[in-house]
Amino acid sequence: MSFTRVILCFKRFLTIIQLKPQTFNQLQLKISFAIFILFASAAFAYRIWVQVPAIERSLLKVSEQELVALNFAFEQMSMPLHTINYDYAVWDQTYNYMKSNSPVAKEYYEQHEYPDDTFKSLKVDGIFIFDNDNNAVFSKGFHHSSDAQGLEFDIADFSKHPEHKLLSPLTKTASPPQVQPFNSPSSVPTKTGVIATKYGPALYSSSSILQSDRTGPIMGYIVFIRLIDDEFMAELSKFTSAGVELSEIKPSDDVAHIPYLGSGFDLTKLTPTSQRLVRNIDGRPLIKFTLYHTNSEPPSVLGSDIYILVAEMSILLLLAYFLYSYFLVQPVRKLAIDIEEMDRSREIKKLRYRYPITELVNVATHFNALMGTIQEQTKQLNEQVYIDKLTNIPNRRAFEQRLETYCQLLARQQIAFTLIIADVDHFKEYNDTLGHVAGDETLIKVAQVLNQQFFRAEDICARLGGEEFIMLYRDIPDEPLQRKLDAMLQAFEDLALPHPSATTATHVTVSLGVCKVLAVEGFEFKSSPNIIGRQATLAADSALYQAKKAGRNCYVKTSISVDEIEQLEHESPSNQP
Repeated sequence: MSFTRVILCFKRFLTIIQLKPQTFNQLQLKISFAIFILFASAAFAYRIWVQVPAIERSLLKVSEQELVALNFAFEQMSMPLHTINYDYAVWDQTYNYMKSNSPVAKEYYEQHEYPDDTFKSLKVDGIFIFDNDNNAVFSKGFHHSSDAQGLEFDIADFSKHPEHKLLSPLTKTASPPQVQPFNSPSSVPTKTGVIATKYGPALYSSSSILQSDRTGPIMGYIVFIRLIDDEFMAELSKFTSAGVELSEIKPSDDVAHIPYLGSGFDLTKLTPTSQRLVRNIDGRPLIKFTLYHTNSEPPSVLGSDIYILVAEMSILLLLAYFLYSYFLVQPVRKLAIDIEEMDRSREIKKLRYRYPITELVNVATHFNALMGTIQEQTKQLNEQVYIDKLTNIPNRRAFEQRLETYCQLLARQQIAFTLIIADVDHFKEYNDTLGHVAGDETLIKVAQVLNQQFFRAEDICARLGGEEFIMLYRDIPDEPLQRKLDAMLQAFEDLALPHPSATTATHVTVSLGVCKVLAVEGFEFKSSPNIIGRQATLAADSALYQAKKAGRNCYVKTSISVDEIEQLEHESPSNQP
Protein backbone atom coordinates (compact mmCIF):
# COMPACT_ATOMS: atom_id res chain seq x y z
CA MET A 1 0.00 0.00 0.00
CA SER A 2 1.49 3.35 -1.07
CA PHE A 3 1.80 6.32 1.28
CA THR A 4 -0.58 8.42 -0.89
CA ARG A 5 -3.25 5.72 -0.63
CA VAL A 6 -2.86 5.67 3.15
CA ILE A 7 -3.43 9.43 3.31
CA LEU A 8 -6.55 9.16 1.12
CA CYS A 9 -7.97 6.41 3.32
CA PHE A 10 -7.33 8.47 6.43
CA LYS A 11 -9.11 11.52 4.91
CA ARG A 12 -12.06 9.32 3.97
CA PHE A 13 -12.22 8.01 7.52
CA LEU A 14 -12.29 11.55 8.92
CA THR A 15 -15.12 12.38 6.55
CA ILE A 16 -17.14 9.37 7.73
CA ILE A 17 -16.73 10.06 11.44
CA GLN A 18 -17.93 13.65 10.90
CA LEU A 19 -21.25 12.62 9.28
CA LYS A 20 -23.12 12.11 12.55
CA PRO A 21 -22.64 12.84 16.21
CA GLN A 22 -20.77 10.14 18.12
CA THR A 23 -20.01 9.44 21.72
CA PHE A 24 -16.59 10.22 23.14
CA ASN A 25 -15.84 6.55 23.52
CA GLN A 26 -16.83 5.86 19.93
CA LEU A 27 -14.77 8.77 18.64
CA GLN A 28 -11.85 7.80 20.84
CA LEU A 29 -12.03 4.22 19.63
CA LYS A 30 -12.22 5.28 15.97
CA ILE A 31 -9.37 7.80 16.32
CA SER A 32 -7.25 5.27 18.17
CA PHE A 33 -7.95 2.74 15.45
CA ALA A 34 -7.09 5.34 12.76
CA ILE A 35 -3.83 6.23 14.49
CA PHE A 36 -3.01 2.52 14.83
CA ILE A 37 -3.67 2.01 11.11
CA LEU A 38 -1.61 5.10 10.28
CA PHE A 39 1.38 4.05 12.34
CA ALA A 40 1.11 0.43 11.24
CA SER A 41 0.97 1.51 7.61
CA ALA A 42 3.93 3.82 8.13
CA ALA A 43 5.89 1.04 9.82
CA PHE A 44 5.23 -1.44 7.04
CA ALA A 45 5.92 1.22 4.43
CA TYR A 46 9.28 2.01 6.03
CA ARG A 47 10.04 -1.69 6.21
CA ILE A 48 9.30 -2.16 2.51
CA TRP A 49 10.78 1.03 1.05
CA VAL A 50 13.64 1.91 3.38
CA GLN A 51 14.80 -0.88 5.63
CA VAL A 52 14.61 -3.88 3.27
CA PRO A 53 16.38 -2.01 0.42
CA ALA A 54 19.07 -0.87 2.87
CA ILE A 55 19.61 -4.46 4.05
CA GLU A 56 19.69 -5.66 0.46
CA ARG A 57 22.30 -3.03 -0.36
CA SER A 58 24.33 -4.20 2.62
CA LEU A 59 24.08 -7.81 1.45
CA LEU A 60 25.14 -6.68 -2.00
CA LYS A 61 28.22 -5.07 -0.45
CA VAL A 62 28.98 -8.37 1.32
CA SER A 63 28.66 -10.26 -1.97
CA GLU A 64 30.87 -7.67 -3.68
CA GLN A 65 33.49 -8.04 -0.96
CA GLU A 66 33.41 -11.81 -1.48
CA LEU A 67 34.14 -11.24 -5.16
CA VAL A 68 37.01 -8.93 -4.18
CA ALA A 69 38.29 -11.64 -1.81
CA LEU A 70 38.19 -14.23 -4.62
CA ASN A 71 40.15 -11.98 -6.96
CA PHE A 72 42.61 -11.15 -4.17
CA ALA A 73 43.06 -14.84 -3.31
CA PHE A 74 43.74 -15.80 -6.95
CA GLU A 75 46.37 -13.07 -7.21
CA GLN A 76 48.03 -14.20 -3.98
CA MET A 77 48.08 -17.82 -5.19
CA SER A 78 49.80 -16.68 -8.41
CA MET A 79 52.47 -14.47 -6.82
CA PRO A 80 54.76 -17.28 -5.51
CA LEU A 81 54.94 -18.90 -8.98
CA HIS A 82 55.99 -15.59 -10.55
CA THR A 83 58.53 -14.91 -7.80
CA ILE A 84 60.38 -18.23 -8.13
CA ASN A 85 60.20 -18.06 -11.93
CA TYR A 86 61.77 -14.60 -11.86
CA ASP A 87 64.50 -15.78 -9.44
CA TYR A 88 65.48 -18.67 -11.72
CA ALA A 89 65.38 -16.48 -14.84
CA VAL A 90 67.55 -13.69 -13.43
CA TRP A 91 70.24 -16.05 -12.10
CA ASP A 92 73.78 -16.36 -13.38
CA GLN A 93 73.71 -20.17 -13.39
CA THR A 94 70.68 -20.21 -15.71
CA TYR A 95 72.30 -17.56 -17.89
CA ASN A 96 75.56 -19.54 -18.08
CA TYR A 97 73.56 -22.68 -18.87
CA MET A 98 72.08 -20.99 -21.94
CA LYS A 99 75.48 -19.67 -23.04
CA SER A 100 77.34 -22.91 -22.47
CA ASN A 101 78.10 -25.31 -25.33
CA SER A 102 79.24 -28.08 -23.01
CA PRO A 103 76.80 -31.01 -22.81
CA VAL A 104 78.34 -32.03 -19.49
CA ALA A 105 77.77 -28.60 -17.96
CA LYS A 106 74.22 -28.47 -19.27
CA GLU A 107 73.46 -31.95 -17.94
CA TYR A 108 74.89 -31.04 -14.53
CA TYR A 109 72.73 -27.91 -14.35
CA GLU A 110 69.56 -29.79 -15.36
CA GLN A 111 70.10 -32.67 -12.93
CA HIS A 112 71.32 -30.50 -10.06
CA GLU A 113 68.71 -27.71 -10.29
CA TYR A 114 65.59 -29.57 -11.43
CA PRO A 115 65.31 -32.90 -9.60
CA ASP A 116 61.88 -34.14 -8.53
CA ASP A 117 62.35 -32.59 -5.08
CA THR A 118 62.61 -29.14 -6.67
CA PHE A 119 59.11 -29.51 -8.10
CA LYS A 120 57.78 -30.53 -4.68
CA SER A 121 59.48 -27.75 -2.75
CA LEU A 122 58.56 -25.02 -5.28
CA LYS A 123 55.03 -26.40 -5.86
CA VAL A 124 55.41 -26.43 -9.64
CA ASP A 125 54.38 -29.13 -12.11
CA GLY A 126 56.35 -28.16 -15.20
CA ILE A 127 59.56 -26.28 -16.06
CA PHE A 128 60.48 -25.33 -19.65
CA ILE A 129 63.45 -23.40 -21.02
CA PHE A 130 63.37 -21.93 -24.54
CA ASP A 131 65.93 -20.01 -26.55
CA ASN A 132 65.16 -16.79 -28.37
CA ASP A 133 63.90 -18.76 -31.40
CA ASN A 134 61.28 -20.60 -29.28
CA ASN A 135 63.27 -23.84 -29.46
CA ALA A 136 62.87 -26.02 -26.38
CA VAL A 137 66.22 -26.36 -24.59
CA PHE A 138 64.88 -28.15 -21.52
CA SER A 139 61.48 -29.41 -20.44
CA LYS A 140 60.30 -31.51 -17.53
CA GLY A 141 56.97 -32.21 -15.88
CA PHE A 142 56.35 -33.73 -12.47
CA HIS A 143 53.25 -33.60 -10.26
CA HIS A 144 54.54 -31.88 -7.15
CA SER A 145 51.82 -33.14 -4.77
CA SER A 146 52.19 -36.86 -5.55
CA ASP A 147 54.87 -39.44 -6.21
CA ALA A 148 53.38 -40.35 -9.57
CA GLN A 149 55.34 -40.60 -12.80
CA GLY A 150 56.44 -37.45 -14.59
CA LEU A 151 53.95 -35.41 -16.60
CA GLU A 152 54.34 -35.18 -20.38
CA PHE A 153 53.29 -31.64 -21.24
CA ASP A 154 52.94 -30.58 -24.87
CA ILE A 155 53.84 -26.95 -24.11
CA ALA A 156 56.76 -26.97 -26.56
CA ASP A 157 54.71 -28.47 -29.42
CA PHE A 158 54.11 -25.24 -31.30
CA SER A 159 52.91 -27.07 -34.41
CA LYS A 160 50.00 -28.48 -32.40
CA HIS A 161 49.53 -25.42 -30.20
CA PRO A 162 50.81 -22.32 -32.05
CA GLU A 163 49.27 -20.12 -29.35
CA HIS A 164 51.95 -21.36 -26.96
CA LYS A 165 54.41 -19.06 -28.71
CA LEU A 166 52.70 -16.33 -26.70
CA LEU A 167 54.53 -17.71 -23.65
CA SER A 168 57.54 -15.67 -24.74
CA PRO A 169 57.64 -12.50 -22.60
CA LEU A 170 58.68 -10.57 -25.71
CA THR A 171 55.52 -11.60 -27.61
CA LYS A 172 52.45 -9.39 -27.35
CA THR A 173 49.30 -11.20 -26.26
CA ALA A 174 45.80 -10.68 -27.59
CA SER A 175 44.62 -9.63 -24.16
CA PRO A 176 46.31 -8.55 -20.91
CA PRO A 177 47.42 -11.35 -18.52
CA GLN A 178 44.98 -12.36 -15.82
CA VAL A 179 47.55 -11.90 -13.04
CA GLN A 180 49.78 -8.86 -12.89
CA PRO A 181 53.51 -9.51 -12.26
CA PHE A 182 54.62 -9.09 -8.67
CA ASN A 183 57.61 -6.86 -8.05
CA SER A 184 59.28 -7.52 -11.42
CA PRO A 185 61.66 -4.80 -12.62
CA SER A 186 60.68 -3.19 -15.88
CA SER A 187 64.05 -4.20 -17.38
CA VAL A 188 63.12 -7.91 -17.21
CA PRO A 189 60.29 -8.93 -19.58
CA THR A 190 57.84 -11.16 -17.71
CA LYS A 191 54.41 -12.61 -18.33
CA THR A 192 51.99 -14.40 -16.01
CA GLY A 193 48.58 -15.91 -16.67
CA VAL A 194 46.63 -19.11 -17.28
CA ILE A 195 47.18 -21.69 -20.01
CA ALA A 196 45.34 -24.81 -21.17
CA THR A 197 47.27 -28.09 -20.90
CA LYS A 198 46.46 -31.74 -21.54
CA TYR A 199 46.13 -32.15 -17.77
CA GLY A 200 43.78 -29.23 -17.36
CA PRO A 201 44.17 -25.48 -16.82
CA ALA A 202 47.37 -24.27 -15.20
CA LEU A 203 49.02 -21.09 -13.99
CA TYR A 204 52.11 -20.10 -15.91
CA SER A 205 54.85 -17.56 -15.34
CA SER A 206 57.41 -16.71 -18.01
CA SER A 207 60.50 -14.52 -17.61
CA SER A 208 63.36 -13.62 -19.93
CA ILE A 209 66.73 -15.09 -18.97
CA LEU A 210 69.22 -12.41 -17.94
CA GLN A 211 72.24 -12.13 -15.72
CA SER A 212 71.63 -11.34 -12.05
CA ASP A 213 72.64 -7.71 -12.64
CA ARG A 214 70.25 -7.67 -15.65
CA THR A 215 73.01 -6.87 -18.14
CA GLY A 216 73.92 -8.55 -21.40
CA PRO A 217 71.61 -9.92 -24.09
CA ILE A 218 68.48 -11.92 -23.36
CA MET A 219 69.29 -15.64 -23.65
CA GLY A 220 65.76 -16.99 -24.05
CA TYR A 221 63.06 -17.45 -21.44
CA ILE A 222 62.03 -19.89 -18.73
CA VAL A 223 58.45 -20.99 -18.04
CA PHE A 224 57.06 -22.43 -14.78
CA ILE A 225 53.71 -24.26 -14.75
CA ARG A 226 51.42 -25.10 -11.83
CA LEU A 227 48.23 -27.08 -12.46
CA ILE A 228 44.98 -25.63 -11.16
CA ASP A 229 43.89 -28.89 -9.52
CA ASP A 230 42.06 -29.95 -6.36
CA GLU A 231 45.03 -28.99 -4.18
CA PHE A 232 45.08 -25.51 -5.74
CA MET A 233 41.34 -25.05 -5.21
CA ALA A 234 41.64 -26.23 -1.59
CA GLU A 235 44.30 -23.57 -0.95
CA LEU A 236 42.20 -20.98 -2.78
CA SER A 237 39.14 -21.77 -0.62
CA LYS A 238 41.11 -20.99 2.55
CA PHE A 239 41.31 -17.32 1.54
CA THR A 240 37.55 -16.78 1.30
CA SER A 241 34.63 -17.67 3.54
CA ALA A 242 32.45 -18.50 0.51
CA GLY A 243 32.62 -21.75 -1.44
CA VAL A 244 34.36 -21.75 -4.82
CA GLU A 245 34.03 -24.22 -7.70
CA LEU A 246 35.97 -24.41 -10.96
CA SER A 247 34.84 -25.70 -14.35
CA GLU A 248 36.45 -25.65 -17.78
CA ILE A 249 34.74 -23.78 -20.61
CA LYS A 250 33.42 -25.95 -23.42
CA PRO A 251 33.03 -24.64 -26.99
CA SER A 252 29.25 -25.03 -26.67
CA ASP A 253 29.03 -22.94 -23.47
CA ASP A 254 27.44 -19.51 -23.73
CA VAL A 255 29.69 -17.32 -21.57
CA ALA A 256 29.31 -14.00 -23.37
CA HIS A 257 27.40 -12.50 -20.42
CA ILE A 258 29.91 -13.62 -17.76
CA PRO A 259 32.54 -11.02 -16.78
CA TYR A 260 36.20 -11.87 -16.33
CA LEU A 261 37.96 -12.24 -13.00
CA GLY A 262 39.23 -8.89 -11.75
CA SER A 263 36.29 -6.92 -13.15
CA GLY A 264 32.61 -6.49 -12.44
CA PHE A 265 32.76 -6.13 -8.64
CA ASP A 266 29.60 -3.98 -8.55
CA LEU A 267 26.49 -6.16 -8.31
CA THR A 268 22.96 -5.01 -9.10
CA LYS A 269 20.91 -7.70 -7.36
CA LEU A 270 21.27 -10.49 -4.83
CA THR A 271 22.05 -13.88 -6.36
CA PRO A 272 23.08 -17.20 -4.77
CA THR A 273 26.20 -17.38 -6.94
CA SER A 274 28.50 -15.22 -9.03
CA GLN A 275 30.56 -16.45 -11.97
CA ARG A 276 33.84 -15.12 -13.28
CA LEU A 277 35.92 -16.20 -16.28
CA VAL A 278 39.68 -16.51 -16.69
CA ARG A 279 41.26 -16.17 -20.12
CA ASN A 280 43.57 -18.62 -21.83
CA ILE A 281 46.91 -17.33 -23.06
CA ASP A 282 45.36 -16.64 -26.48
CA GLY A 283 42.57 -14.52 -24.97
CA ARG A 284 39.79 -17.12 -25.16
CA PRO A 285 37.83 -17.96 -22.00
CA LEU A 286 39.36 -21.07 -20.42
CA ILE A 287 37.92 -21.62 -16.94
CA LYS A 288 34.95 -20.42 -14.93
CA PHE A 289 34.91 -19.78 -11.18
CA THR A 290 31.54 -20.15 -9.44
CA LEU A 291 31.41 -18.30 -6.09
CA TYR A 292 28.66 -19.31 -3.64
CA HIS A 293 27.77 -16.24 -1.58
CA THR A 294 27.38 -16.67 2.17
CA ASN A 295 24.14 -14.69 2.36
CA SER A 296 22.11 -14.25 -0.82
CA GLU A 297 18.57 -14.33 0.54
CA PRO A 298 16.78 -10.96 0.79
CA PRO A 299 15.26 -10.17 4.18
CA SER A 300 11.62 -11.05 4.87
CA VAL A 301 9.15 -8.17 4.61
CA LEU A 302 6.97 -9.40 7.50
CA GLY A 303 9.44 -9.62 10.35
CA SER A 304 8.45 -10.21 13.95
CA ASP A 305 10.13 -6.98 15.00
CA ILE A 306 7.63 -5.03 12.90
CA TYR A 307 4.67 -6.52 14.78
CA ILE A 308 6.35 -5.72 18.10
CA LEU A 309 6.99 -2.19 16.94
CA VAL A 310 3.38 -1.69 15.83
CA ALA A 311 2.13 -2.98 19.21
CA GLU A 312 4.37 -0.58 21.06
CA MET A 313 3.24 2.29 18.87
CA SER A 314 -0.43 1.55 19.53
CA ILE A 315 0.18 1.78 23.30
CA LEU A 316 2.85 4.49 23.48
CA LEU A 317 1.88 6.97 20.79
CA LEU A 318 3.86 9.84 22.29
CA LEU A 319 7.08 7.80 22.34
CA ALA A 320 6.56 6.22 18.92
CA TYR A 321 8.77 8.63 17.04
CA PHE A 322 11.71 8.26 19.44
CA LEU A 323 11.46 4.48 19.60
CA TYR A 324 11.14 4.30 15.84
CA SER A 325 14.15 6.51 15.34
CA TYR A 326 16.22 4.70 17.95
CA PHE A 327 15.48 1.11 17.05
CA LEU A 328 15.13 1.34 13.27
CA VAL A 329 16.42 4.49 11.60
CA GLN A 330 19.71 4.86 13.41
CA PRO A 331 20.86 1.20 13.19
CA VAL A 332 20.05 0.89 9.48
CA ARG A 333 21.67 4.23 8.76
CA LYS A 334 24.68 3.32 10.86
CA LEU A 335 25.10 -0.02 9.11
CA ALA A 336 24.76 1.51 5.65
CA ILE A 337 27.13 4.39 6.46
CA ASP A 338 29.74 2.05 8.00
CA ILE A 339 29.72 -0.25 4.99
CA GLU A 340 29.70 2.61 2.48
CA GLU A 341 32.59 4.36 4.26
CA MET A 342 34.49 1.10 4.40
CA ASP A 343 33.87 0.59 0.69
CA ARG A 344 35.09 4.10 -0.14
CA SER A 345 38.18 3.94 2.06
CA ARG A 346 38.96 0.28 1.23
CA GLU A 347 39.83 -0.16 4.90
CA ILE A 348 39.29 -3.68 6.22
CA LYS A 349 37.68 -3.69 9.66
CA LYS A 350 34.85 -5.38 11.52
CA LEU A 351 31.53 -3.78 12.48
CA ARG A 352 31.32 -3.28 16.25
CA TYR A 353 27.93 -1.58 16.43
CA ARG A 354 25.11 -3.47 18.23
CA TYR A 355 21.96 -3.75 16.16
CA PRO A 356 18.53 -4.40 17.72
CA ILE A 357 17.12 -5.96 14.53
CA THR A 358 17.65 -9.62 13.74
CA GLU A 359 18.27 -9.09 10.03
CA LEU A 360 20.85 -6.40 10.73
CA VAL A 361 22.56 -8.66 13.27
CA ASN A 362 22.72 -11.39 10.62
CA VAL A 363 24.13 -8.93 8.11
CA ALA A 364 26.73 -7.70 10.61
CA THR A 365 27.59 -11.29 11.57
CA HIS A 366 28.16 -12.39 7.99
CA PHE A 367 29.95 -9.15 7.16
CA ASN A 368 32.24 -9.56 10.17
CA ALA A 369 32.89 -13.18 9.17
CA LEU A 370 34.02 -11.96 5.76
CA MET A 371 36.08 -9.17 7.30
CA GLY A 372 37.64 -11.73 9.64
CA THR A 373 38.69 -13.80 6.63
CA ILE A 374 40.17 -10.76 4.91
CA GLN A 375 41.91 -9.68 8.13
CA GLU A 376 43.35 -13.18 8.44
CA GLN A 377 44.68 -12.84 4.91
CA THR A 378 46.17 -9.48 5.79
CA LYS A 379 47.66 -10.99 8.94
CA GLN A 380 49.26 -13.79 6.91
CA LEU A 381 50.73 -11.25 4.53
CA ASN A 382 51.95 -9.07 7.41
CA GLU A 383 53.60 -12.10 8.98
CA GLN A 384 55.87 -12.16 5.96
CA VAL A 385 57.20 -8.78 7.17
CA TYR A 386 57.86 -10.29 10.63
CA ILE A 387 57.61 -7.17 12.80
CA ASP A 388 58.45 -7.36 16.53
CA LYS A 389 55.39 -6.26 18.51
CA LEU A 390 57.28 -4.37 21.21
CA THR A 391 59.98 -2.49 19.27
CA ASN A 392 58.19 -2.27 15.88
CA ILE A 393 61.32 -3.44 14.05
CA PRO A 394 61.86 -6.79 12.28
CA ASN A 395 61.93 -9.80 14.60
CA ARG A 396 64.15 -12.86 14.67
CA ARG A 397 62.21 -14.71 11.99
CA ALA A 398 62.56 -11.76 9.63
CA PHE A 399 66.29 -11.66 10.33
CA GLU A 400 66.70 -15.38 9.66
CA GLN A 401 64.91 -15.00 6.33
CA ARG A 402 67.17 -12.10 5.30
CA LEU A 403 70.26 -13.95 6.58
CA GLU A 404 69.36 -16.96 4.44
CA THR A 405 69.21 -14.68 1.38
CA TYR A 406 72.59 -13.14 2.23
CA CYS A 407 74.13 -16.59 2.69
CA GLN A 408 72.86 -17.73 -0.69
CA LEU A 409 74.25 -14.58 -2.33
CA LEU A 410 77.60 -15.21 -0.66
CA ALA A 411 77.70 -18.88 -1.68
CA ARG A 412 76.58 -18.28 -5.29
CA GLN A 413 77.78 -14.77 -6.16
CA GLN A 414 80.58 -14.11 -3.62
CA ILE A 415 78.84 -11.07 -2.09
CA ALA A 416 80.18 -10.56 1.43
CA PHE A 417 78.16 -9.34 4.40
CA THR A 418 78.65 -8.28 8.03
CA LEU A 419 76.68 -9.61 11.00
CA ILE A 420 76.48 -7.63 14.26
CA ILE A 421 74.98 -8.73 17.58
CA ALA A 422 74.17 -5.95 20.07
CA ASP A 423 73.41 -6.58 23.75
CA VAL A 424 72.20 -3.95 26.23
CA ASP A 425 74.69 -3.80 29.09
CA HIS A 426 73.46 -4.61 32.62
CA PHE A 427 69.87 -4.89 31.43
CA LYS A 428 68.86 -7.31 34.18
CA GLU A 429 70.01 -4.79 36.77
CA TYR A 430 68.08 -2.10 34.89
CA ASN A 431 64.85 -4.13 35.12
CA ASP A 432 65.50 -4.98 38.77
CA THR A 433 65.98 -1.30 39.59
CA LEU A 434 63.40 0.49 37.43
CA GLY A 435 60.94 -2.28 36.58
CA HIS A 436 60.00 -4.17 33.44
CA VAL A 437 57.77 -1.39 32.09
CA ALA A 438 60.71 1.00 32.05
CA GLY A 439 62.80 -1.81 30.58
CA ASP A 440 60.36 -2.23 27.71
CA GLU A 441 60.41 1.51 27.03
CA THR A 442 64.20 1.44 26.99
CA LEU A 443 64.23 -1.48 24.55
CA ILE A 444 61.98 0.54 22.22
CA LYS A 445 64.41 3.47 22.31
CA VAL A 446 67.42 1.17 21.84
CA ALA A 447 65.71 -0.37 18.80
CA GLN A 448 65.05 3.11 17.38
CA VAL A 449 68.67 4.14 17.81
CA LEU A 450 70.03 0.99 16.18
CA ASN A 451 67.48 1.02 13.39
CA GLN A 452 68.46 4.60 12.49
CA GLN A 453 71.85 3.28 11.37
CA PHE A 454 70.29 1.51 8.40
CA PHE A 455 69.47 3.35 5.20
CA ARG A 456 69.69 0.66 2.50
CA ALA A 457 66.58 -1.43 1.88
CA GLU A 458 68.51 -4.71 1.80
CA ASP A 459 70.14 -4.19 5.24
CA ILE A 460 68.25 -5.02 8.41
CA CYS A 461 68.18 -4.43 12.14
CA ALA A 462 66.10 -6.96 14.08
CA ARG A 463 65.34 -7.89 17.66
CA LEU A 464 66.99 -11.23 18.42
CA GLY A 465 65.21 -11.68 21.74
CA GLY A 466 65.19 -10.09 25.19
CA GLU A 467 67.74 -7.28 25.21
CA GLU A 468 69.68 -8.60 22.19
CA PHE A 469 69.52 -7.13 18.69
CA ILE A 470 71.10 -8.43 15.51
CA MET A 471 72.03 -6.53 12.36
CA LEU A 472 73.12 -7.24 8.79
CA TYR A 473 75.12 -5.06 6.41
CA ARG A 474 75.54 -6.27 2.86
CA ASP A 475 78.99 -5.82 1.29
CA ILE A 476 80.15 -2.91 3.50
CA PRO A 477 83.88 -1.94 3.41
CA ASP A 478 85.96 -1.75 6.59
CA GLU A 479 86.11 2.04 6.86
CA PRO A 480 82.33 2.67 6.57
CA LEU A 481 81.77 -0.24 8.96
CA GLN A 482 84.12 1.33 11.49
CA ARG A 483 82.20 4.62 11.25
CA LYS A 484 78.91 2.79 11.69
CA LEU A 485 80.09 1.03 14.85
CA ASP A 486 81.46 4.24 16.35
CA ALA A 487 78.23 6.02 15.45
CA MET A 488 76.19 3.37 17.26
CA LEU A 489 78.14 3.78 20.49
CA GLN A 490 78.11 7.57 20.16
CA ALA A 491 74.34 7.56 19.57
CA PHE A 492 73.74 5.94 22.97
CA GLU A 493 76.10 8.40 24.62
CA ASP A 494 74.14 11.26 23.03
CA LEU A 495 70.83 9.67 24.02
CA ALA A 496 72.02 9.47 27.63
CA LEU A 497 69.30 7.22 29.01
CA PRO A 498 70.02 7.07 32.76
CA HIS A 499 71.10 3.67 34.12
CA PRO A 500 71.32 4.00 37.91
CA SER A 501 72.66 0.50 38.57
CA ALA A 502 75.24 0.15 35.77
CA THR A 503 78.96 -0.13 36.54
CA THR A 504 80.07 0.58 32.98
CA ALA A 505 78.57 4.07 32.57
CA THR A 506 75.85 6.26 34.04
CA HIS A 507 73.72 5.83 30.93
CA VAL A 508 72.43 2.88 28.95
CA THR A 509 75.15 1.35 26.74
CA VAL A 510 75.45 -1.59 24.40
CA SER A 511 78.19 -4.07 23.55
CA LEU A 512 78.68 -5.17 19.97
CA GLY A 513 80.00 -8.42 18.52
CA VAL A 514 80.91 -8.01 14.84
CA CYS A 515 81.62 -10.76 12.32
CA LYS A 516 82.53 -9.91 8.76
CA VAL A 517 81.88 -12.87 6.46
CA LEU A 518 84.34 -12.73 3.58
CA ALA A 519 83.98 -14.14 0.08
CA VAL A 520 86.80 -16.08 -1.58
CA GLU A 521 87.09 -15.47 -5.29
CA GLY A 522 86.69 -18.62 -7.31
CA PHE A 523 85.83 -20.74 -4.25
CA GLU A 524 82.88 -23.08 -4.80
CA PHE A 525 80.92 -23.53 -1.57
CA LYS A 526 79.60 -27.09 -1.55
CA SER A 527 77.82 -27.21 1.81
CA SER A 528 74.38 -25.79 2.60
CA PRO A 529 74.29 -21.95 2.59
CA ASN A 530 72.55 -22.11 5.99
CA ILE A 531 75.88 -23.22 7.47
CA ILE A 532 77.30 -19.77 6.64
CA GLY A 533 74.66 -18.08 8.77
CA ARG A 534 75.17 -20.45 11.67
CA GLN A 535 78.94 -20.03 11.74
CA ALA A 536 78.69 -16.25 11.27
CA THR A 537 76.24 -15.99 14.18
CA LEU A 538 78.51 -18.10 16.39
CA ALA A 539 81.50 -15.92 15.49
CA ALA A 540 79.59 -12.70 16.20
CA ASP A 541 78.33 -14.11 19.49
CA SER A 542 81.92 -15.00 20.48
CA ALA A 543 83.01 -11.46 19.60
CA LEU A 544 80.17 -10.11 21.74
CA TYR A 545 81.38 -12.21 24.65
CA GLN A 546 84.86 -10.73 24.22
CA ALA A 547 83.39 -7.21 24.17
CA LYS A 548 81.55 -7.94 27.42
CA LYS A 549 84.74 -9.32 28.90
CA ALA A 550 86.67 -6.24 27.74
CA GLY A 551 84.50 -3.94 29.83
CA ARG A 552 81.31 -3.47 27.77
CA ASN A 553 80.28 -0.29 25.89
CA CYS A 554 82.60 -1.32 23.07
CA TYR A 555 82.79 -3.61 20.09
CA VAL A 556 85.02 -6.48 19.03
CA LYS A 557 85.40 -7.38 15.36
CA THR A 558 86.27 -10.69 13.82
CA SER A 559 86.09 -12.15 10.33
CA ILE A 560 85.59 -15.53 8.73
CA SER A 561 85.73 -16.63 5.08
CA VAL A 562 83.60 -19.15 3.26
CA ASP A 563 86.48 -21.62 2.93
CA GLU A 564 87.05 -21.43 6.69
CA ILE A 565 83.34 -21.95 7.28
CA GLU A 566 83.30 -25.08 5.12
CA GLN A 567 86.43 -26.37 6.84
CA LEU A 568 84.86 -25.76 10.28
CA GLU A 569 81.73 -27.57 9.18
CA HIS A 570 83.69 -30.62 8.02
CA GLU A 571 85.72 -30.61 11.26
CA SER A 572 82.58 -30.30 13.42
CA PRO A 573 82.06 -33.31 15.73
CA SER A 574 78.50 -33.70 14.39
CA ASN A 575 79.95 -34.47 10.95
CA GLN A 576 82.51 -37.03 12.16
CA PRO A 577 81.75 -40.71 11.55
